[in-house]
Amino acid sequence: MLPAAGESNAVAIYHLGNNPFHEEIYRAAMRQPGIAVLHDVVLHHLIVEMTLARGDVEGYVAALRASHGDAGEAWARGRAAGMHDEIGNFLLPASIELAGRSQAVIVHNRWAAERLLSFGVETPVYVVPHPFVHEEPRRQIERPPGRVIGLFGFLTAAKRAEVVLEAFRRARAKNESLTLLVVGEPAPNIDVAKMRGDGIAFTGYVADDDFASYYSAADRFVNLRYPSAGETSGTLIRALDAGKPVAVSDYAQFAEFPADCVTKIPFGADEVNMLTDFMLRDFDVPPLAARQREWLAANCSIEHSVQGYLGVIDRTGAPYESAAARRTVPLFPRLEVVASDECSVTLRNAGDVSLRARVYGQPGYRLIANGEWFDLPGDLEPGASVRIELARMQGVVRLSHAIQGIPMLDAEPFAEVRLGPVR
Repeated sequence: MLPAAGESNAVAIYHLGNNPFHEEIYRAAMRQPGIAVLHDVVLHHLIVEMTLARGDVEGYVAALRASHGDAGEAWARGRAAGMHDEIGNFLLPASIELAGRSQAVIVHNRWAAERLLSFGVETPVYVVPHPFVHEEPRRQIERPPGRVIGLFGFLTAAKRAEVVLEAFRRARAKNESLTLLVVGEPAPNIDVAKMRGDGIAFTGYVADDDFASYYSAADRFVNLRYPSAGETSGTLIRALDAGKPVAVSDYAQFAEFPADCVTKIPFGADEVNMLTDFMLRDFDVPPLAARQREWLAANCSIEHSVQGYLGVIDRTGAPYESAAARRTVPLFPRLEVVASDECSVTLRNAGDVSLRARVYGQPGYRLIANGEWFDLPGDLEPGASVRIELARMQGVVRLSHAIQGIPMLDAEPFAEVRLGPVR
């Protein structure tokens, strides 16, 4: 247990990220629970490196079951058999067992707290800001003429490089003086060859001490993300500290940043067009920089973080509470047929979890009817019903479940209906 208010009993604080270098910290936090600081809500990649990557299939299965029950075990066995989609690492963050064992959990944004609560975590969860320290450039970077757009940090698929590249291609067609400066090394699954083109410059690995120099060399920044591991982006905080325009995805924890400090880019058909406009248009930078630094000082100072940690340790701080935390999308939905006619079927959500419509940026539910895939017209709450048109289908129709991006492990239908004229 955490010490009561006013007591000074020592408690271990474990800083955990979704990185194989954190393996020993993870094991220590599981052996002797204390305060877990989850810099990433998603620890799935770390678990994979600790188990499946070493040939330990049963260890992987056990870890996913401990965090996510039957759905986690099914996912783990499917992945071990070769069925895999990267979105599963984010749908099943694999941090729930550790959070449940801990005496308290600290995250750095509200979205991360909501995510943990959506999985039923009952351990007190606290939102404590990740501190930033202003850094002065150590040296002057030689930069190309014209406007330089910075894409910073370890380049993963989640940073939406394909969207950034397409927007930059369109923007440069209108302004040839633009340069896209990619600062950092790419992940192994990033095809760098596809990213080469006119106006694109790569630095490769850059030492942490040199990042401020490169931030100084850029004129604006792009920091898109999907899916999210729940982290508070250090590259975004540094971009705000640099006092220049920055574009973020209007999604997850990034949507929490104030609109007068960042340009929010929503998912969908206009994502590329809006990012292109961000690259091309002019900003009144001094007032923007003043708002960004004012927000950082009011929300992300070391003093804020210290007080937050102390409040968790001595139990004087208030845990995060949410009346709206929604359970995550299930791998095994519960639908029942309540009516059918010549060309449609009406289904009721008999489970206790909402089924999401297929809206870009959020994995959604799909109905499979005799091999054809149908999207829900909108979110389907527990107890609610929906009518699905199944035009052109006659005779016996077999209904099965699917979740966007999740390999199907069981093709058995959950229901059969007969459509067509009544004889």
